[in-house]
Amino acid sequence: MRIVTYDEVDPRAVRQLCVTAAGWDLSEDQVRKIRRVDPRCFDGFALYAVEDGKVVTQVIPFHMRVRLRSGEETVGAIAGVCSHPTRWGQGFARATMQRAHEWFLSEGLRFAALTTSRNIRGYRIYEKMGYVDLAPFYRAYRSVPRKRPHPSDLRFRRASRDDIPTIERLFREYTRGLFGWTVREPSHIPSLIAGNPKLLQRYRIVLRDGKPVGYFRTHLQEEVHLEELILPKVRDFREAVALAEAGAPHGLASVNWVTARKDQERLRRLGYELDGPIPDATMALSLRGDVAPRSFLEEFGVPSGTFAQYPTEDF
Repeated sequence: MRIVTYDEVDPRAVRQLCVTAAGWDLSEDQVRKIRRVDPRCFDGFALYAVEDGKVVTQVIPFHMRVRLRSGEETVGAIAGVCSHPTRWGQGFARATMQRAHEWFLSEGLRFAALTTSRNIRGYRIYEKMGYVDLAPFYRAYRSVPRKRPHPSDLRFRRASRDDIPTIERLFREYTRGLFGWTVREPSHIPSLIAGNPKLLQRYRIVLRDGKPVGYFRTHLQEEVHLEELILPKVRDFREAVALAEAGAPHGLASVNWVTARKDQERLRRLGYELDGPIPDATMALSLRGDVAPRSFLEEFGVPSGTFAQYPTEDF
C-alpha cells in the first residue's frame, strides 16, 4: 500500500471511488475551484491509499478555526473519508487517517475533528482511534396550527452571493459567547459553493421592513424544513419561525441540527419538542494524547451547553 496525494492519482479514479463508495461525486473541476478559494486546504488537497495500482481510500484533511474557552484555535479537520466496499475492514482508512494526523502534528495542532454518523461502519473505526463524541445533535418538531397570525413587516428571500458578508455578520453576532464551530473565515461559504453550486439556494435572508435581521437554511427535498436559525433578536427569531411554519409540509414543522442550549431553549419556548440524539455526530481527538476527553469537552463548551455547530460547518 502507498499513501499519496490528489496530485499523484488519476482524477477519474477519485470520481469513481467517491461515487462507488460514498454516492457523491468529486470532479477535477470541483477540486480546482475549492483549492483556488479555500486557504484551509492541505497542500496535496487529499490523501489516497493505493493498492495494486487501484485508488481504494480517500481522506481529505484541512485546518479550520474554532472557538474554545481558552480562545480561538486552529484544529485539524477530516472530511470525505471513504473506502472501496471491497476493501472494508482491511485497515486502509485507519492508515490514511493516521497520515493526516501526522500532517496535523507537523503543523503544531492539538486536536483533530470530523463529522460522521453513528449509522456507518466508519464511526466504530473513529472510536477505536480515540475519537470522542463532542455533543449530541437533536431535531425539533412542532405541529403547526392551521390558522395563526403572521408578522406583516417580515419576509424572506433567497440568498445571493452578495449576501454572504451579511450572513457572516449575523452569524458572528448570534454566536457570540458560543464555542465550537462558531468561527468562519471569509472563504468558507464561497469554498462550499465551489464544491456544491446549489448550496446557496438553501439560504433564506430574513428581512424586516426591507432590512436583513437574520437568515436560515431550508432543504425540503431532504425533509429539512428549517435549520441554522440565525436571528440575533428574540422577536425576529420567534416571528421568522412563525412565518416559515406556514410552509411546513403536512402541518409539521421541524428544525434540524440543534446543538446549543440557546437554540434548544428558544425552540422550546415556541412549543417545539426536541427528539434525539439523531445519528449525526461530531467527534474530536487529542492528537498528542495529552488532553483527556473530559478536558477538551470543557474546552469546546459541551458541559455548559455552549457548544454549537450548524450545517454550514458540516465537514
